[in-house]
Amino acid sequence: MRSLFRELPSRICPLWQQPGVGRRAIDLRRPAALHMDGRAGSITAMPYFPPPPPQPTKVGLLRRVPPAMFPAVLGLLGLVQVWIQGVQMFPVPRELVDLMAGMVTLLFLFCIVAYVAKISFRLASLVDDLNTLPGRTGLAAVGVGLIVQARLLGEFNSILAGPSLALGAAGVLGVALYVGIRRLRGTDTSGPPTPAMHLVFVGFVPIPAAALPLGVSPALVNGLMLYCALAALVVTATTIRPLITKGSTPPLRPLQAIHLAPPAFICIGMMLTGQTGFGLVALIWASLVAGLLVVRLRWMMEGGFSGFWSAFTFPAAAYGGALLITAEAVDSDLARYAGAVVLLATTFYVPVIATKVLKLWAKGTLAAKTNASIA
Repeated sequence: MRSLFRELPSRICPLWQQPGVGRRAIDLRRPAALHMDGRAGSITAMPYFPPPPPQPTKVGLLRRVPPAMFPAVLGLLGLVQVWIQGVQMFPVPRELVDLMAGMVTLLFLFCIVAYVAKISFRLASLVDDLNTLPGRTGLAAVGVGLIVQARLLGEFNSILAGPSLALGAAGVLGVALYVGIRRLRGTDTSGPPTPAMHLVFVGFVPIPAAALPLGVSPALVNGLMLYCALAALVVTATTIRPLITKGSTPPLRPLQAIHLAPPAFICIGMMLTGQTGFGLVALIWASLVAGLLVVRLRWMMEGGFSGFWSAFTFPAAAYGGALLITAEAVDSDLARYAGAVVLLATTFYVPVIATKVLKLWAKGTLAAKTNASIA
């Protein structure tokens, strides 16, 4: 055995055969690094057995809470809101709808507390999330969700609805200012514009449904709706081309479904303020987008399930609400039946998508795939 080890260096390490390199410069007793001093200088050879790759550090569940889960919860909030509106048209017990509203509210609050716990470890993780597309989309969805939550709370306690509305509007405004400034400066690192910009810059659009019952001035609401309509048109004109030409990469294709949300919410706001004509125009806009999305549905789903599938939830729920409120405003059976179909369809698939997204969060997969920051 000793003779074998004596002959081994001459068989596997012919480095001393190089000009100017001596045998005495090689120390085989130190396999981590071989130092050879020759005429050309010092040469460091690679070790025979490299060390194993470093193991990834385990991160606690609360230290990497992904904001990408919030759009799925927003879909549940929108679905419950539409059922509260539809309980007047369909034979569904109001108690059951109230139970659903309470469960979704607790889920939303749990997700918010989890994310607040994360940024309490390292506040800069909030900024890191804002610099990524899934992160800023999720954080904008938090603000929109608080606005929708204010509408739900207004059904039970108007005292809690006001703070929820104010926090939601402030959250959407903060995300819009941060993203807008970085876009203008050319320092944004989230890539080219996507339909997720609707959540960032048009996230105020659900405010009328929550603000009008609280006594907010209709003139202020109308001005806000005008801004949302103009911003939605700009974002749509900038980002809808891939939906028409099939020019988007598979992972980002589900985001095209967000184009449905702004006109649907605008329709709801216009109907609530009594502007039926503008509401019908917004509903036609939303219906055209919905038809195009149905035609492109298979194309959008080719990339497989991901956190971006949450984009299929809240826009469809908002469209169902727009159809139902239009049916009530103009007494249209066509809109009523169409709204019932959309409501039933979203009732079946929105909880499924939300459950799968939350499972990905629990497994840690969602945080890794969406590049969520670590606190």
